[in-house]
Amino acid sequence: MEIDRSTSLESCVEEVFSEHGLLSQHDPHFRPRAGQTKMALAVARCIEDGSTLVVEAGTGVGKTYAYLVPALQSGERVVLSTATKALQDQLFGRDLPRLVQTLGLPVRMALLKGRSSYLCLHRLEIARQDVDSSERGLHATLAKVEQWSKVTRNGDLAELIGLDERSPAIPFITSNRENCLATQCPQFRSCHVNLARREAMAADVVVI
Repeated sequence: MEIDRSTSLESCVEEVFSEHGLLSQHDPHFRPRAGQTKMALAVARCIEDGSTLVVEAGTGVGKTYAYLVPALQSGERVVLSTATKALQDQLFGRDLPRLVQTLGLPVRMALLKGRSSYLCLHRLEIARQDVDSSERGLHATLAKVEQWSKVTRNGDLAELIGLDERSPAIPFITSNRENCLATQCPQFRSCHVNLARREAMAADVVVI
């Protein structure tokens, strides 16, 4: 990232959240909120002095932007860790792209989920051969996954509409530490987990 270092991070953040700042200019519905600005400035101070910060704030404060703005403006590599996949997808798919555009920063972003969130091409190949044809529901799901596997770029199972994370097919199409063949896997070069990890290593902001 290319950041102007001539002013403090706190000053930059305060300007963004001001009445005529970038957020107001790009979002007609934005209104400065004291709690949000206070939190954003606290995050900025924490980043600048390398301290630790714990924040508790109620619904409607605007916590997401309050930590994203100083994080993005800091110019540091950032890891954003969420408690749920839903929030992870919201950050990566909506909030971050919107803010990056608003702030005009050349930021490389990456999404990194757990191993069980990605299609394992080798396990899928094995499943096609081993699953009993009498299990029609499972067979139909695997056929759907196979068609999707030919067009997906990142192998994130969240892309596959209709596949519940509790589906009995999940163990057949994902890997874990015990059954992953790592570099010995015939699909190692195409592995979606390894691709996601490589993209994360090269990114400025990683959402995990």
